[in-house]
Amino acid sequence: MTAPATNDAAQLARYGNALTGLAAGDAWGYQVEFTSYASMPAYPVAAPAGEWIISDDTQMTLALHDALAEAVDFADIPAVTDAIIRHFVLWQVDPDNNRAPGRACMGSLHRLRAGARWYDKDGARESAGCGAVMRLVPAAFAPEPYWRGLTALQAVITHKHPRAIVPALLLADAIRHAPERGGLLLEHALAEADRIYDGTSDWLTDPYLADVLAPYRGDVSSVLVDGLNDEVVDLLITAAETCDRLRLLDPADFGDPCAGIGEGWESASAIALGLLAADLATSECGTDAAPLTGPEALAWAATSNGDSDSIACIAGAVIGAAHTAPDYWHFSGLTPQFEPRYTAEIAAAAGQLPGASPAE
Repeated sequence: MTAPATNDAAQLARYGNALTGLAAGDAWGYQVEFTSYASMPAYPVAAPAGEWIISDDTQMTLALHDALAEAVDFADIPAVTDAIIRHFVLWQVDPDNNRAPGRACMGSLHRLRAGARWYDKDGARESAGCGAVMRLVPAAFAPEPYWRGLTALQAVITHKHPRAIVPALLLADAIRHAPERGGLLLEHALAEADRIYDGTSDWLTDPYLADVLAPYRGDVSSVLVDGLNDEVVDLLITAAETCDRLRLLDPADFGDPCAGIGEGWESASAIALGLLAADLATSECGTDAAPLTGPEALAWAATSNGDSDSIACIAGAVIGAAHTAPDYWHFSGLTPQFEPRYTAEIAAAAGQLPGASPAE
């Protein structure tokens, strides 16, 4: 790897907490993914009884982890691209890929398997679906100077659209900086949007991000601004206003997380809802406790009128990433029992940060 990678204990703990939170939220929401809010079995939906069954959200996250672990040098963008596509295709043909996978992911990978490149007209689909964001945790933990470019790359391989790229970058930024942004995640996302608009964001001059996006569009600024203008900022503002309103209520009165924001089937509303739940489950250092515990936030995020598993998995990833001590979810009272295959795969992934050698 060109840049040094750290296996710092706190970072490794954060990564494990993020992966566990993602999988737990995924399984919690997957129980009711296509259930309307009015038809929920409980308010909030209870945690899974017995084995926790994950969906494509966790499966693709693990595929991305394996791809980044396989990559020898992140600076070699074609090689990293090939690794991500290879592992996504392995997921596509896996017998366990029978859990309502997204059409954009499946359609794009079908085209890439046929020989198209993601940036070709007949390559990745021009979709803003939430598949671009629900799986990105490994990219968010990649070392400098690669994490932004890898976040964009994993998105465009299946979702070639500014409304997918920009939410992915905003979510990765939130995950990367979650410990110091507790309770203010939406505020920081909006601040980054302001910096993009006024031309001061580091993202605009990130050479690796520019190299990743060059085959799609040579001007990074236009991609970022087009994404923000495509309702991304509007949804973040609405989610921030909702967060302020909910902080004044008893959690029993929160209601449907999706109300007034969107249903999370596409990337922009998915990250707005995930960050909303995470903001309500984290707090600034030295301030009063958050309105929700981590497990309560997963329950609330899952009890939604939209893409319950993706909303809850994003919330779980961000909440987990905010905690630097190992086994956050266990100490918060949550001990999910995943299927044996995924218990082993999550544990293996949690033991190695993306970009760190196994020996570190």
